[in-house]
Amino acid sequence: MRTLIERLARVPLGAVGLAIALCSAMAAGHVLLVRHVHDTGGQEWPQWVARLTIESYWGLLPLAFVALWARRRQRTGRLGRIGAALLAAGPVAALLIAVAAVAWGGILRRGDLPASVMSLELLFYVMMLGVLVTGIAFLLDAGVRWWGAVLIVGLLADFVMPLALSAVYAVFGILLMVAALRSGGEAVSVEPAVEPAH
Repeated sequence: MRTLIERLARVPLGAVGLAIALCSAMAAGHVLLVRHVHDTGGQEWPQWVARLTIESYWGLLPLAFVALWARRRQRTGRLGRIGAALLAAGPVAALLIAVAAVAWGGILRRGDLPASVMSLELLFYVMMLGVLVTGIAFLLDAGVRWWGAVLIVGLLADFVMPLALSAVYAVFGILLMVAALRSGGEAVSVEPAVEPAH
């Protein structure tokens, strides 16, 4: 686990920003696609195809947020660790559902997963709580307070207006990329694996 966190912490900030922006576009595309299908009476994509393509943002977006936390894991303390653990529910749920959907619908040709399996989607609510907790942890870290503000605003805005989450996080991703470019790649330094002795 420590090795994975170290590797996530070393992902260039610009790449994390690009991932967040792309996931935001995928989330918006998913909402618009479903709306279009319902308005026109068309057919939605097979579940296993959607899970491997446009709906993969369910796992990639929280993973990008975990990569941001990994860069600041010592400064965000216990609250940050709790937030990151909750965020990890997103990629885990997305992977489990994608594998099950491929096996059930793609290989066995039995259509969409049964409701009992789709109850795994409840883990996405755990992930959303992780976004909130991680956002608060970032707010308490003077170096990245704006990260926390954007994470929280994006999450809460999604409950108020359709596509608001996508818009806020797309801007967040772009700002991270711009900040990384302006600073020569690293707008926020990566913390060492072990805190220096005092």
